[in-house]
Amino acid sequence: MSLLTFRFPSLLTWSTRCLCLVGLVSCGLLPPLGSKRLDRDMRALQDLAPEKWAALPSLPEKASTGWLADFNSPALRALVDQAITANPDLQAAAARVRQAHAQTVQAGAAMFPTVTAGYSASRSQSPGDQRFSGLTPINNRFRLPFNVSWEIDFWGRIADERRAAKASRLAAEENFHAARLSLAANTVRTAITLAEAESLIRLTEQNVQTRRTQLSILEKQLDRGIDPDRAALDVSLARADLARTESTLQQRRATADETRRALEILLGGYPAGKAAGLTHLPSLDRNIPVGLPSELLLRRPDVRAAERQIEASLNRESAAKKAFLPSIRLTGESGRTSQDMDNLLAPDSALWSIAANGVQTLFQGGRLVAGVKLERGRYDELLMTYKSRTLTAFQEVETALAADRFLRDQAAALSRASTEAERSEKLALGQYEKGLTDVLTLLDASQRAFDARSSLISAQANRLRNRADLHLALGGEF
Repeated sequence: MSLLTFRFPSLLTWSTRCLCLVGLVSCGLLPPLGSKRLDRDMRALQDLAPEKWAALPSLPEKASTGWLADFNSPALRALVDQAITANPDLQAAAARVRQAHAQTVQAGAAMFPTVTAGYSASRSQSPGDQRFSGLTPINNRFRLPFNVSWEIDFWGRIADERRAAKASRLAAEENFHAARLSLAANTVRTAITLAEAESLIRLTEQNVQTRRTQLSILEKQLDRGIDPDRAALDVSLARADLARTESTLQQRRATADETRRALEILLGGYPAGKAAGLTHLPSLDRNIPVGLPSELLLRRPDVRAAERQIEASLNRESAAKKAFLPSIRLTGESGRTSQDMDNLLAPDSALWSIAANGVQTLFQGGRLVAGVKLERGRYDELLMTYKSRTLTAFQEVETALAADRFLRDQAAALSRASTEAERSEKLALGQYEKGLTDVLTLLDASQRAFDARSSLISAQANRLRNRADLHLALGGEF
């Protein structure tokens, strides 16, 4: 017999073989205790979902090709790709997935026999008054054993633990997908916020230059001595407006600097404040398809992760209940033993043994009962967490759907307001140059035009950020 061979025919009876076969079949086919309760609980929670989103009336005609395509910006897509590649938080989530894979392998390893091989050598001497005549006082013993130990998963406890580990692994994978989607959405929002801040900076710089030109004209009038009291008032008002605009410019530069550093962190780089970002705000080339089905929400990775965590908890509870049942273990040993190293591999130095034992826990001070209650409490907690997360997801989708319509109408109104305000500014400037109106009217018209353009930029950016929020709430594209 080979040193690395364990021959069952000479060691196991047919009844033991049948017991092993039953154990193997049972561990793979027996469902976890409480599986019907899980199905009932999940159906009750899924009944909370509406058939259609309330903000949209009918079915979509065709599916979207990808949510980043909504923004029609290759530069924005490049930023998202860079963030997914280099962001350390996402890399940490990927490492957690690898850990979960390893834990699944560890949990499944208990379903297989444990095989070990070893070698031992000992030398001893018997006392003189205990020696038998004709026997040497020195005793050598060399052993080369090959051991097998296997707990038969007759009740499916180990299988439950393996299923729990697998569900936890799937939850980790879904959490990774959720982190990647969240990172993409955060990158889009931050890049849009930076583009908004830089657009507002350019607008404010133009306004500062306009204010300075107006102030220069008023100071020349004051120097010429034409109506000095009125000219002095006009100059003072113009200087106040210029200082306020310069203050606004510095505030917006600070916002842009802070946002640029935040974007660099998302991209996995040092926050040096030098990221280029986007040159302008992207545009939305399409509206949201009408009639989005609520089933889209079930693909949200964080919701799917919560569902997998409930499944894992149920399997752990089942394993805790089965810990009350007796455990059955087979052990065997095969190898060589001899008093002489030279005879260790001789045929007559072979040894083998086999044993089976069953263990039934009788008393552990309530530890097993507490373990079942602990896992049931975790199951109930995760079930309510899943319900809360699902309701929050519904709220996020409905809010984003409604906000898209509001922000679209707001941007359209602000576009009209900006056009009229610019026209009013030009008219006020012409009338002021002709002496038909005072400087207050001119400054007020200029401020209105500036405010309208600023509000329009912010509304456009808000709609873009809301679109990213909607895709995040839906778990991806439409």
